[in-house]
Amino acid sequence: MRTRTRRFLKLTIGAELRRQLVTSVKVRRGPRNDTIDFPPVVRKAHSVRPIGVGIGDKGYDSERNHRLLREELHAMSVIPSRMEGVPLWRTEGLYRKEMKRRFSERVYRQRAKDEIIFSVVKRTMGDEMRSVRAKGVNNEIRVRMIAYNAMRVASSLVRGFLQSPSSPRQASRHRRSLPPSTC
Repeated sequence: MRTRTRRFLKLTIGAELRRQLVTSVKVRRGPRNDTIDFPPVVRKAHSVRPIGVGIGDKGYDSERNHRLLREELHAMSVIPSRMEGVPLWRTEGLYRKEMKRRFSERVYRQRAKDEIIFSVVKRTMGDEMRSVRAKGVNNEIRVRMIAYNAMRVASSLVRGFLQSPSSPRQASRHRRSLPPSTC
């Protein structure tokens, strides 16, 4: 008797990490190789906001993905090697060899912000899907990402609006900079 492979959702996001906003989303039924989703997500994210540094996990390690980031989008790529134990001379590809030589752990740690985005979405909106069909599930995930972005933008606006000057000196400087009221 053949066993059925369990299918699940794979969500790939492109995120602007400074403000932690989702710029592109790709939903796919799994199991599937991650490198297939990389080019469309990166191109869409780049069209929303130019990419300076592209950070991905080991699942996105391929010479094609490095070439896309570096040559086509003119961004630095930071994707760790899938096979760390393989010697440099056996690693294929110019950019993959460069990653093995000069991998920046400090820059790569920024990828944790992607996981924070997933965690916040699951914690605030739940992790179960109400839709049954694939189209409904895809739409539900997209709406959740839009709601997450709206929540992030609204909280940063409110935080900026409610922020008061921290010292009396700053408060007096702030009052002096306001235009005189005309009543």
